Amino acid sequence: MAPTRHPGPVGQAKQRHAEIDDGTLARARTEPPSTIGAPGSAAPLQTGPVAAATGACAFLNPRATGTVRAPQEAFDRLRGNSGAATISTPQPTASYAWPYGAASAALAQDITIDGRTISVTRPTDADAAGKNLPTTAQVAEALRAIPASQRSHTTRVIISPTPHPDSTPTRTTAGEGGAGEITLFPVNSAQSQNDFDNRLTHESGHNYQGSLWNSGTAVREWQTVATADNRLPSHYAGENAGEDFSEFGILYNTARGTPCEASARQLYPNRWAKMVAYQSP
Repeated sequence: MAPTRHPGPVGQAKQRHAEIDDGTLARARTEPPSTIGAPGSAAPLQTGPVAAATGACAFLNPRATGTVRAPQEAFDRLRGNSGAATISTPQPTASYAWPYGAASAALAQDITIDGRTISVTRPTDADAAGKNLPTTAQVAEALRAIPASQRSHTTRVIISPTPHPDSTPTRTTAGEGGAGEITLFPVNSAQSQNDFDNRLTHESGHNYQGSLWNSGTAVREWQTVATADNRLPSHYAGENAGEDFSEFGILYNTARGTPCEASARQLYPNRWAKMVAYQSP
């Protein structure tokens, strides 16, 4: 995993993570001083008397295994806030050096949404066969479901035909984010639009996070509110503060402005207030 290219005192070393629902990995800033960002340093999965979310809002409840998974209808609603995506004609490249792999032929395209362009590099159809990678159209739809204020921090998506080096036949890393990029890797099972909606929202959260956390103090502030909530959005959120941010970001984006917002605020009051503060002028 390449280091992030964000400047700042938090640092830029790679981090390794366990498998999660076919995986997601952050090319995130390294741990700041003390234990913040270290695996297992976040709050316990769930304690306290706060009532669980029910019905259509049940996806907000802490997940004891895997990752946050918001429903398709939540992303469909968010797509309504974005204009249609325009996808350019594929431009062939004879040789492209994939992350963690040898060079091979590739296709370059641009996705333009509401006047902002995100570049996409993908393998040829032959190299992508059987690897359960998204099409450019699926990436475009997933990007449309990310709020513009978060999406603006992603400039490039790489759809790699080469597995992440941490992937094994039983443990798969499916994505990573950082330095304005999202990289998606082959996975073992067929993927739906909902899989890609959740995954790209998570990975774009790392790019957004990089615009907010420019010091160890900023990371500690997030860790403080996460600890105060006394529960994790998911098991994977316990990896470090960065993963907690991106996992909660899915819940924040999909619950905000809906009847589920009250449940989200009750379950995660301190994280919610901090996210609102990030977006305040």
